[in-house]
Amino acid sequence: MTTRLLLVDDDAMQLELIERALTRDGFEVRGASTLEELASAAVALAPEVVLVDVNMPDAPIAQVLTIIRTAAPSARLVLYSAWEDSKLKKLALELGAQGYVSKSESVFALGDKLRQLARG
Repeated sequence: MTTRLLLVDDDAMQLELIERALTRDGFEVRGASTLEELASAAVALAPEVVLVDVNMPDAPIAQVLTIIRTAAPSARLVLYSAWEDSKLKKLALELGAQGYVSKSESVFALGDKLRQLARG
């Protein structure tokens, strides 16, 4: 079964790298690099999981999550950052995200972790 994943990151190289790796790993991936793209991509894909960079330049992460929750209310939200794990975990708890993943995580391990988060 293919997991639909929306990847939100303003860094084009990071977006392409993760999108390619997760597509090869069996995910149906759609990327968004701006808030403009975010809402339409979320509605079009109806993602099961949204992997979202916490440092989007267009808006604070709380606003980004509000847009995602409105456009894809059943999606599981996973914060993504190079921050240290304790800080990222705290932010995920504060914002009601279902999980978090460090950008230092291997792209090979990323798919497994996202599948676990998608299942709940």
